[in-house]
Amino acid sequence: MIDSHVHLNRSEFAGDRDAVMAAARAEGVTGFLNVGYDLPTSRESVVLAETHADVWATVGVHPHDAQELADADGKLVPKAKALLTELAELARHPRVVAVGEIGLDFFRDLSPRPAQRTALAAQLELAAEVDLPVIFHVRDAWQEILVQVDECGVPARGGVLHAFAGGPEAVVWARERGLLLGIGGPVTYKNSTLPDRVAEAGADMLLLETDAPWLPPVPYRGKRNEPGYVRHTRDKVAQLLDMTPGEVGDRTTANFRRLFGAAP
Repeated sequence: MIDSHVHLNRSEFAGDRDAVMAAARAEGVTGFLNVGYDLPTSRESVVLAETHADVWATVGVHPHDAQELADADGKLVPKAKALLTELAELARHPRVVAVGEIGLDFFRDLSPRPAQRTALAAQLELAAEVDLPVIFHVRDAWQEILVQVDECGVPARGGVLHAFAGGPEAVVWARERGLLLGIGGPVTYKNSTLPDRVAEAGADMLLLETDAPWLPPVPYRGKRNEPGYVRHTRDKVAQLLDMTPGEVGDRTTANFRRLFGAAP
């Protein structure tokens, strides 16, 4: 298995990061994709990837932090050029395999929506410049992001809709554009509609992820999530697709390699 979306640099893991990673490896996790969401965490992700042979990194600015790039009117702020330049430099590091997580979050609205749209457009352009796939964060903005990605241009190297929570139309949209779906702990939740989406998508569209320290699967809800818990997501997906856990692990690992060009 590969945890295709984790935040091991977070303070929640400061005291036991090595033990958490060792426990995940013991569960069969062969790789970790540590995802940046602003400039400091992008730098930290690169350092982690330099330090561990089974860790890769991504770099990007989350929609929560879009004001680092654009103002409330959607205009790039003066420091945006320098920030994007450093992101591009980080993105060219050999252990960096994607731009992200980037996107739209209209649930929390921590940055104005025009700023979010501009930040997304700028980073899609950056992904094209450095020739990398994209990790999308989408919350309560599914229709909006589908429209904007089509307007800006689907990333040539593809991408993944992280923590997928879209409807059937988003599954079809992603399939037609060659994008993958990131499936995590919510697929195990009692009233989740995600199992239906997994069944509609099929194994070749899926990546396994935890988003640790957030979104723990059953039976760990209410606790810190860990990359080793990805096995619960794998097992649920296997049940939904009438496959063995090993088959799901193999297929999603192959999808990861195909998208990111990384081989654990």
